[in-house]
Amino acid sequence: MRPKPNSTPDDLAFGVNACAMALEAGAAKRLLYFEGTHNDRVLGLVDTATRQGIAVEAVDTPRLDELTGGGVHQGVLVRLRNHEAADLRAIARGAKEASLVILLDRVTDPQNMGSVLRTAVAVGADCIVVPPRRGAPLTPGVHRASAGLSFIAPVAAPQNLASAIRDLKEAGYWIVAAEAGEGSQDATTFDWPQKTALILGSEAEGIGQLLRRESDFAVALPMDPRVESLNVGVACGILAYLWRRQWPLGRGAE
Repeated sequence: MRPKPNSTPDDLAFGVNACAMALEAGAAKRLLYFEGTHNDRVLGLVDTATRQGIAVEAVDTPRLDELTGGGVHQGVLVRLRNHEAADLRAIARGAKEASLVILLDRVTDPQNMGSVLRTAVAVGADCIVVPPRRGAPLTPGVHRASAGLSFIAPVAAPQNLASAIRDLKEAGYWIVAAEAGEGSQDATTFDWPQKTALILGSEAEGIGQLLRRESDFAVALPMDPRVESLNVGVACGILAYLWRRQWPLGRGAE
């Protein structure tokens, strides 16, 4: 038996939902599944991969456990093609009147990253911006946490968030920092700009001071004083839908 790897390779996704989305998005180049499976969903993925001309291999459970580092793979995984990051400048220039871009500062937890990506797809955000040095890469944990929506979420990876903010401002976006403190407005009554770039920081560190200074507004959610802060995935969901409530899908400029 091969030795168990110290970590899961980044070029794969595992679990039924993540693999299904990878196949749908054309991101998979090979599928491995448990040779004795009777799971209809896994067998459906095998059929889909075969019809797409993707290589399929039946393997034993130890091999799946080895590749996923003991993760909950549900008897299936896919090897992934190289992922191309979204072009933030092109997205910003081509955005419609009502547009939401989400920028993540020092959000490194895969579960939080996956939660934000699910929210971004659900709410119709045009882009999620995650700098390589201060964010979570699109790892198998992120693919699983997002239920595979990481494969269709437009994720940009600029060198840094300051340059991303400059590009967004040039394209007509207003920068809104999710940050409590002096000068923050109540997010539930805030007049959200049509083109909003929402910055979210980690629960532990918040948003960096440079980004806060570059922001046009700061908003905070009203909370019971016994609650210090919300998980960034939860906060993102609330704030994104507060923006969407003001700018419903299909609504143009007024």
